[in-house]
Amino acid sequence: MTVSRPRVSIYPTDYAHAAEAVERAFADYAPPLAGKTVLLKPNILGAVPPERAVNTHPSVVAGAIEAAERRGAARVMVGDNSGMRVYGSNEHAATVAGIRQVAGDRYVNLGASPVKVAVDSAFADRLAVSREVLECDVLVSLPKMKTHVATGITGAVKNTYGHLVGGEKTWLHRQAQGPANFAAAVLDVYQVRPPDLVVMDAVVAMEGQGPSGGRPRDVGRLLASTDAVALDTVMASMMGIEPRAVPYLRLAEAKGLGTARLDAIDVDGPFEVVPDFKAPGISMGFGTWVSRVATYLFVTQPQVRRGKCVKCGSCAKACPVEAITMTDQGPVIDYATCISCFCCHEMCRYEAMDLSRRMRLLQGLWR
Repeated sequence: MTVSRPRVSIYPTDYAHAAEAVERAFADYAPPLAGKTVLLKPNILGAVPPERAVNTHPSVVAGAIEAAERRGAARVMVGDNSGMRVYGSNEHAATVAGIRQVAGDRYVNLGASPVKVAVDSAFADRLAVSREVLECDVLVSLPKMKTHVATGITGAVKNTYGHLVGGEKTWLHRQAQGPANFAAAVLDVYQVRPPDLVVMDAVVAMEGQGPSGGRPRDVGRLLASTDAVALDTVMASMMGIEPRAVPYLRLAEAKGLGTARLDAIDVDGPFEVVPDFKAPGISMGFGTWVSRVATYLFVTQPQVRRGKCVKCGSCAKACPVEAITMTDQGPVIDYATCISCFCCHEMCRYEAMDLSRRMRLLQGLWR
């Protein structure tokens, strides 16, 4: 029996012509949509405007709405569970991101109707997932091409972590401490409801200390596939990152969820490695015994940039293990409690959380 190879397409575009590229992606990959309920799931990390390249650009979302409705979808929904732990911020984040405006009455608050589902996981028996994610006929993921300080990259697979409702995301962070465990947890969530189609915004990506503290980088591409693991493998390769150096891609391949080998994927369109693309300044667990020892001895933990901190308290609210205490001087971090999940860095819109190396042997003296 012949096993078909996964296929990923790359479409050159800019935001002015994003709708045309999205239409091409739907024409190449979308399943029949006539009479179906379609959920478009962008990446809305927080209340950040489009020019910061933190969230999926609204022009990509608008193009996906048009493409779905052109194919006769009975209902199109647009929504995400924002990365903000403040439950009331979902709609606000979508508005600042410019996505609420293009979605109009198609916008749904995915946190409003959670459903507990059984999962095969080492960290939980059940997880709270958005009802719309579970009940839609077709799920279209619209992730952003970004680096991620906790997972190396964030793309199609990691975008499904937003299927979790509210504080469930931070709770799972607490249960699955460390890069290897968190990679497994991400895949546990991914397997609950993999997307039927992925259309990735790689027009302006984020490099460096993503997913919120990095810098925008012009790439001028849209990526599409029905295989989220293959698409992330291509994305990582475009960043100049070895896909198997990314813990969740390495584990996905080991679990038979997809391939992390670029040469095992049929890539249509102009594949190019982005010159000098800045990877996140943390270890992703590259797999050699030297890197494993270094990863153990030198842990990356947040440090407050007092000059940028506005004492808003978002870091303390986001911390799943309550390692951050707010004082008159701003946040104080208990490094003995910190699990290096980087939720504080992810949630700080003021870039006040720096990530610095700390030596585990010295940490032992502080405990």
